[in-house]
Amino acid sequence: MSGLSHIPLHITTEEAKKQALHGFDVYKYTHLLYLDDINRDFGVVRLNVEAIDIFSDTGTIVHRHAVAAHQAAMNQWIAKGGVNSNLPLPWGSGSIASMENVNYEHLKIASAFELHLKARLLARNYIIHEIDAKVPGCKALSDEQRNQPVPKNKVTAIHPYHFDGRQNYLPGLKDSSLKFSLLTDKPAYRAALGLTDQQLDIIKDYRLLRNQIHFPGDILETPNIQAFPQPIIDFLIEFINTEIVAWSNSLIGAYNMHYEPLEAL
Repeated sequence: MSGLSHIPLHITTEEAKKQALHGFDVYKYTHLLYLDDINRDFGVVRLNVEAIDIFSDTGTIVHRHAVAAHQAAMNQWIAKGGVNSNLPLPWGSGSIASMENVNYEHLKIASAFELHLKARLLARNYIIHEIDAKVPGCKALSDEQRNQPVPKNKVTAIHPYHFDGRQNYLPGLKDSSLKFSLLTDKPAYRAALGLTDQQLDIIKDYRLLRNQIHFPGDILETPNIQAFPQPIIDFLIEFINTEIVAWSNSLIGAYNMHYEPLEAL
C-alpha cells in the first residue's frame, strides 16, 4: 500500500489485534483522543489544565486585584474627562502590572484561550487536528474543515485506526492543530463551541492582541474588551472559574482521574 500516499496506511488496528502483533495495543497519544469517551475527556481535562497553568503564569492573574483597581480608577479618570480634566493620571502597582511585558501577557492569555476552545471542540467529538488533504479520501474533509468543524466519525468512516508496526494512529491527521482564527472567526466553529458571542468576541480580541508580540508598539483597537462594562479581569476570572475549572472538576470526578481538583481563582 506504499503507493497510496506519503503517509502509508499499513494494516488496520483490528487486523493487528487479530494477529496479536507486538504493540497492537499502543496508540499515538494525540490520536488516542478520538478512541473513546474516557480518552476524549481525559484529553479535555489535560488541555484545560494546560490553559489554567498558562493563565496562572500571567501578571494579569497574579496581580489581578491591583490590576482591577487600576482599571476602575482609569475608567473613572476617563469618565471625568481624562487629560482634559486636569486630574492626575491614576498610577500605582496595578498600572505597572498591567503594562509590564504586556505583549507577552497577551500572548499567554490568548494561548490559554486557544487551548480551552480546542478542549470544547474535542468534548463535542470534533477533530482538533488539521486533516491532511494528501491522504487518500481526505481532501473533501480537509476542504470542509476550513469552514466548519469535522466530526471524528467522518474521519473514521474513511479510514479506521491503523497500525504501523509500533503504534496505532488515525490516517489523515496532521501533527498540527486547527488554526485559532477558525475558532473565533468562522460562524460554524463559533456555533459549535457553545459560548456566547460576547465571550468569543473578547477571545478574538485577545487573539489579535497576541500578534502584537511580533510588532511591539503598534496600537490595536480592542472594541469588545473595551465594551465590557467591568474591568476585563472580572471577565477572565469568571470565565476561568466557570468554563474551565468547574467543567474540568466535573470530569475529574466523573472518571476518578488522577488529577487534583482545580482550584477556583
